[in-house]
Amino acid sequence: MKGYFLIPLTLLSLSLLWGCQSAQQEDKHVVGTKGFCLSADFKNQVKIDSIQKRVASEQIALNGAIQYDQDELAALKSPIQGIVQTVPVKMGDYVEKGQILVSLKGTSVNDLGKELRELENNKRLTESKLASLRSMLKDGMASQRELVEMESELKAAQIGIQHVKTNMNLLNGSSENGVFYIRAPKAGYIVDKKVSPGMTVADDADLLAISNLNEVWVSVNIYANNLPFVKKGAQVKITTLAYKGEYFEGYIDQVANFFDPEERVVKARVRLLNKDLRLKPGMSVDVLVEKESSGQEKNLLAIPKDAIILHNNQNFVVIYKSDCDLAVKAVDIVSENETYAFVETGFEAGDRVLTENELIVFDELMNR
Repeated sequence: MKGYFLIPLTLLSLSLLWGCQSAQQEDKHVVGTKGFCLSADFKNQVKIDSIQKRVASEQIALNGAIQYDQDELAALKSPIQGIVQTVPVKMGDYVEKGQILVSLKGTSVNDLGKELRELENNKRLTESKLASLRSMLKDGMASQRELVEMESELKAAQIGIQHVKTNMNLLNGSSENGVFYIRAPKAGYIVDKKVSPGMTVADDADLLAISNLNEVWVSVNIYANNLPFVKKGAQVKITTLAYKGEYFEGYIDQVANFFDPEERVVKARVRLLNKDLRLKPGMSVDVLVEKESSGQEKNLLAIPKDAIILHNNQNFVVIYKSDCDLAVKAVDIVSENETYAFVETGFEAGDRVLTENELIVFDELMNR
């Protein structure tokens, strides 16, 4: 058991933290300490919690990163070679289905327009010839076979026109100016953008990607020693430095069946709802997985995690006995979860610790 670290304090004019005490109060302190106290003002800004015995439930902390849902991803490619005219959207923008995302100028739309005009001219000419043949057939100047052949030509022209129009609709093209538009196939957010105005793009070049961020994935790294504790379907909690103290709940959707030789991990995937869209693709997170019970639970002393202070690779807490009796004490953690750090020795049930603004007191104590 590591002993208390009691740091002598000198009288200061810091009314926020410390005030003078009488000689009678100094007698209550361990030898070597001075009678200094938390001021009434500062005490209103701290929280004090007690150490109690609890069933020790252990969690594994894995690292991961937020990704967009690949199942909801729509990757858009250029259907032709051309020059990018406009890109009226930015990364992260929300877009509606059918909204114009990119306009391209290329030869394909002009070629389709030219083909369409030729087919339409041919159709009008064939219709005129067909009308003449029908009149000639009545006068015995044309055969039925000639009439059938001309009707077949007209039908072929009509099919050709419909085919070209279908292609132009697929390209969202305009036959007048050779510009066609890439439109959003679904509503969502722009999560990838590889084009800007003036660029020349090849046929099948990547342009943009859209995804729905209401649900996201977490790519998780599992090291070999943790594999036995990570199962498909297990509920997990996600934490991130961006939202300290908050937990996002999800579940393990997939565990890879192979070992990544470069990163020396097995990859897992977590699904979780992202209704407020605060979790952004690329954000680093910790994934807390509850360790399965062995059936031999221990009752250990549980210290609130908010009380734990990491300093020089050692954990500490600030022990509170009274406003004038505070000390820094080392902590040897045997297991922990998102709420408690569990210890076997060094403390007693009922010991009180600071859980808010404890760092200020810790610094004051350690620097005296």
